Amino acid sequence: MSQMMRAVVLREFGGPEKLQMEEVPAPRPESLREREVLIRVRAVGMCYHDIINRRGSLPRTKLPSIMGHEIAGEVVAVGSGVGMFRAGDRVATIQRVHCGRCDLCRRNRPTLCKEGVFFGEEIPGGYAELVVSEEQGLARIPNEIPFEQASICACTIGTAVHVVRGRGEVRLDENVLITGASGGVGLHTIQVCRLIGARVYAVTSSPHKAPALKEAGADEVIIAPDLKFADQARRLTGGRGMDVALEVTGALTFDQALRSLAPAGRLIVVGNLETRPVSFMPGLVILKELEIRGSFATTTPELSEVFNLVRDKKVKPIVSRVMPLAEVAKAHQILYDRGVTGRIVLQV
Repeated sequence: MSQMMRAVVLREFGGPEKLQMEEVPAPRPESLREREVLIRVRAVGMCYHDIINRRGSLPRTKLPSIMGHEIAGEVVAVGSGVGMFRAGDRVATIQRVHCGRCDLCRRNRPTLCKEGVFFGEEIPGGYAELVVSEEQGLARIPNEIPFEQASICACTIGTAVHVVRGRGEVRLDENVLITGASGGVGLHTIQVCRLIGARVYAVTSSPHKAPALKEAGADEVIIAPDLKFADQARRLTGGRGMDVALEVTGALTFDQALRSLAPAGRLIVVGNLETRPVSFMPGLVILKELEIRGSFATTTPELSEVFNLVRDKKVKPIVSRVMPLAEVAKAHQILYDRGVTGRIVLQV
């Protein structure tokens, strides 16, 4: 194995042009720690998180950085203490690898792990030919699922399972509003809500994305170019409002999502495209006894469950475009311009 590898390296924060393909030292099998796994990357999904990271809005990112947290590939080698995987296994990563030892991990809240590390921030990510992950951050990919689809399953469907079932506790026949619904997380959250039997109201600012939202399973599509949708959401529910609002967009739509809720409604914040604060009236939360919760990433058991759902064709990973890793800057621009419905995947 060559001691060098190709990787897209970010040496300073800024625009897409800052992403440069380089030859860098490759991780070596003999250097693996006890629980580490060396993976040959076959596909890496691209998330809006990557754009936020590239422009310097995530404080944990260390430069130079190799970004990319939606990783699928084949095991090349394993550390001496790895028991679940061996060379040749098809695997995918979760976004943030937990330690498995801290009090939060022991309380079954691994997404909040005190020692957790995010690919592309604290540790090198998947915009490269090889990547290293600890064993507990991996799930086995069924043979029926292509690498391109498998790469996005954690960050889209896994995140959807975590926010819909774990944090949102969405139930049969509830009205659920989803902002940013045409993105990767949004489209798959629609599918997970429909599996539970909820009624889905998908919000988009682009009329031409409505057919894709309907195809994903949305009962109603709310088109809001000005991002003002609360009145329409309440009108569509006969004035009652939403039982749950899944806030994928974040600050841009937070106030409208909150105002769309029915009494005792739940607002679950899972994304924030613009890293800025929000303002709202506490009286609204008090008088309607609303709940505001956060939802972060996914877990390895959830990813394994997702792969079963995909294999059994209960959820479909929506890969809208596949591009070579060398075109990563172009792909970032397409995503920033809202030029894709679903996920872009980079082949390595």
